[in-house]
Amino acid sequence: MALYESIFIIHPSTSDDDVNAIIGRVREIIAKPGGNVVHVENWGRKKLAYEVKKQRKGNYVLLNYEGGSGVVQELERNFRLMDSVLKFMTIKVDPRIGIPPPPTPSVEGEMPAAPAVEDAPRSEAAVS
Repeated sequence: MALYESIFIIHPSTSDDDVNAIIGRVREIIAKPGGNVVHVENWGRKKLAYEVKKQRKGNYVLLNYEGGSGVVQELERNFRLMDSVLKFMTIKVDPRIGIPPPPTPSVEGEMPAAPAVEDAPRSEAAVS
């Protein structure tokens, strides 16, 4: 089974209970053909980068799951049928990368700084 990541945006007027119901329905859609939900994050209501279906805000949900291509096809078919879903996108996660663990807040309640990324060696051009 491959690892997939889907993010979908739900209409901003949808109540929190209805958002949770949609997430539950999505979990059922993934489990029915043999998929497995690994991680779900509800990011809440955020401003969209551009207007989508006359909406400027939306409820963002991130979903990581395992399954075959049939799981992805069925999930995206259901996203298209759900009136409350404004937009969605699914990508296949590289198995070497996996799913990063969620950041843990520090004692002060602030998010920790991102770890330093090592840069590849750079070739320096001669300046004349």
